[in-house]
Amino acid sequence: MSEPATYSYPRYLEAKRTVDARALNRRVWSRFVDELAARESSPVRVLEVGGGVGATVERIVEALASRSVDNLDYTFVDLESENVEAARTGLRTWAEGRGYSVSDGTPQVWTDGPITVTVRFAAADLFDVAASHEGPPHDALVAQAVLDLLHIPDALGALAPLLAPGGLWYLPIHFDGVTAFEPRVNPDLDARVERLFHESMADPSLEGERAGAHCGRRLLRHLHDSDAPFLEAGSSDWVVVPQDGAYPGDEAYFLHHILHFIETELTGHPELGAEAFADWVATRRQQVETGELIYIAHQLDVLARSP
Repeated sequence: MSEPATYSYPRYLEAKRTVDARALNRRVWSRFVDELAARESSPVRVLEVGGGVGATVERIVEALASRSVDNLDYTFVDLESENVEAARTGLRTWAEGRGYSVSDGTPQVWTDGPITVTVRFAAADLFDVAASHEGPPHDALVAQAVLDLLHIPDALGALAPLLAPGGLWYLPIHFDGVTAFEPRVNPDLDARVERLFHESMADPSLEGERAGAHCGRRLLRHLHDSDAPFLEAGSSDWVVVPQDGAYPGDEAYFLHHILHFIETELTGHPELGAEAFADWVATRRQQVETGELIYIAHQLDVLARSP
């Protein structure tokens, strides 16, 4: 596909479903499902922050439906209302396609399936959700590719009181410092673009405490410092490779959107010549269109237990 005329973040989230599905660490995921299914709560309560368009809801429901869990109460939070609406609509379609009856109104209740699911949607900041929380604690807190953007100790500190004793932190797809494109354009320029893109993820106002490009390893450290026992951790790298000159699903759009992120962050940067960087972006886009670009991003999945 050629470069899109406009970019849609919900479409980017949809496009990366297949990328995430390949990337998720199977050992961490399996342990999470085992531990969640073993909880004695009824319903099992899950809070997801930064839920995007609902892919993790689907994954958890599918996994628990084959276990002894018969009732799931899921609170879905995302900062962007357009993501929440896309999730609300998409989850209804997904559930009905699998034989569930889905109620109108709020919350969304799924019945007539192997598991009863109640989904509560909120377009809100996670700190506001944490501050206003009332009701029973949650058996698991899920945050996928969220803590890269935040001050980790503040986020963990705000959310920890919402977990039941022995509750689970499931924190997949957290970036950890490697972005790679092949084939090379110019080794020096490639390295400079990668370094500057990683530096753009830091927030100077937080004095280095926004984890940014090294969120994965810092997340491990901060959980350790909070006395949350680790259950599993492992890599969850994005690897996008063309197959017979094309990309699976909508992954060409995903790659264009990654290049859009980089172009938006680095255009005008004093360490990059404007013409050289524009040529670099154009070359990478052409590589997407001809099915040549290979993209790798190193990330970590983490599972820990609330003390």
